[in-house]
Amino acid sequence: MRTPPAFFPLLAAAAISSTACGSSGDSPADTDAEVSTDAEVSTDGTSTADAGETDGGACDEAAAFDEAALRAQVEFLASPEMAGRAPGTPGDTQARTHIQDRFACLGLQPPPGADYSQPFTDSEGDDTGNVIAVLPGSDPDLAEDIVVIGAHHDHLGQDDTGIFAGANDDASGITVLLAVAQALSERPVAPRRTVVFAAFGAEEVDLCGSQWYVDHPPAGLPIEKTVFMIQLDMLGTYGQGQQLYALDALPETVARTAVESVMGDFPELNVTLDEPGDSSDQVNFCAKGVPDLFFFTEDPECYHKTCDVPSHLDYPHMAQTAQLVTATVEALADGGLDLTAARAAGCVPPTE
Repeated sequence: MRTPPAFFPLLAAAAISSTACGSSGDSPADTDAEVSTDAEVSTDGTSTADAGETDGGACDEAAAFDEAALRAQVEFLASPEMAGRAPGTPGDTQARTHIQDRFACLGLQPPPGADYSQPFTDSEGDDTGNVIAVLPGSDPDLAEDIVVIGAHHDHLGQDDTGIFAGANDDASGITVLLAVAQALSERPVAPRRTVVFAAFGAEEVDLCGSQWYVDHPPAGLPIEKTVFMIQLDMLGTYGQGQQLYALDALPETVARTAVESVMGDFPELNVTLDEPGDSSDQVNFCAKGVPDLFFFTEDPECYHKTCDVPSHLDYPHMAQTAQLVTATVEALADGGLDLTAARAAGCVPPTE
């Protein structure tokens, strides 16, 4: 998460300018292509697309919301060997490779006609990329609607004071993203709408990864058909404030309806609504008119500090948060909410 004007995020007036971020060596994707809904889906809810080769631990299986597995994922992404996952570093590359391999292990598809990697150069000149995976929708009438779930894989690297491991910011968000991806991929039938899982690069550098995504959507995933976006950033410190913020779940929005429809199933989580949010990747989707929801927990103790390490996090509540996020995604991607109308109304709800 980028440094907000105060610790608690405030609603952004506008997204970062698209000129802030660099370019890719590849031509922009053909955004007129539609996502394929013809891929065969197995009876366990996973795509039969070729998963390819994977690295060592990416295919290790545990229950999607297993606390030990969540901790292990955070510990891997925030390990000293990753050295803070700064864009353009070996740790950045290793994190992206691991996420890509995990998507493949889950049977998720890359964007049509592409692979999982969406490379770009950030505004500081470092080569990095987004990692994108697709779970095609199961309902022919709704499969062209796209719900994006995002988290950022980068952090601040290291300096002479130590490593900024970024366990909460945002290894926790990536870990929850992967848990949601596993839970949805294991369903007997995929959600009715298409779900895109996006691990963004260079969030800490002008929100470049999400800016690149919305300006150059992967083939078959046009922004015009993107009806909702959920951002996951800093989800490991519920214990500090005893609050899970559902930012942008404002009154009379589909975000609010979706969260309220599931939060009663999680009585141990105090979910705070009514707050607007900025300072993470959802603002670039909002600038394109895509309604959004931003799940977040406060971390005043170790935000952007070297103490943001895996032992700092609250894994029992992270597991519950991952379940609540999954239920919210299902309410949006599989429910009866009119996301087409919400998309047409834009990101900011009308004022009376």
